[in-house]
Amino acid sequence: MEDFVSSYVNLTTGSPFRVLVATILSQNSTDKAAMRAYSELERSVGLTPEALVRAGLRRIARAIRVAGLADAKARAIRELAALALRLGDPNLKGLLESGPDAAREVLLRIKGIGPKTVDVLLSSTGTLDTIPVDTHVRRVAQRLGLVGERESYERIKSRLEEVFPPGTRYEAHLLLIAHGRSVCRSRRPLCDRCVLSDLCGYYRRAAGGS
Repeated sequence: MEDFVSSYVNLTTGSPFRVLVATILSQNSTDKAAMRAYSELERSVGLTPEALVRAGLRRIARAIRVAGLADAKARAIRELAALALRLGDPNLKGLLESGPDAAREVLLRIKGIGPKTVDVLLSSTGTLDTIPVDTHVRRVAQRLGLVGERESYERIKSRLEEVFPPGTRYEAHLLLIAHGRSVCRSRRPLCDRCVLSDLCGYYRRAAGGS
């Protein structure tokens, strides 16, 4: 499950706070590196809001450096921890129970937490039936011709929600990521192994399909 660190953390802890920490760590990183950073942060600092606020930025950054962008991620994680303390909601379950729109509004105020990060949290915890759009999901959607090259995050998400009916979107999100990593790769995609090649405009144009 290290290939889907946010899902793994949700399944093993049931803590939205921890899921969001893991999702922040996975930004612009591999899930393997994010999982290592998550484990080291838990070991050396602790993964409660109190421990993270008490630790300070430098100590957090040192613990998570393997995931990259350590200073920026440390600031986001510590600000998230401070928010959880202010709300009196250490696991952020109360925030999610207030509804996806309210949770989104609060979390997007934190620098370093963007729409995709929030959507991963909402999707993996079952709070919202949506499809977070990462670089792999975007690539697959564009190559299949579902969206244009310059479409916004929200437009791609909306289009994918039109394609995948309610109840299938979380699984679709994970499958699109897996497909983008293993088959529909950025460089040298394995079009000859792709089960979607007969539907794919990219394959027809760039890979010589008929």
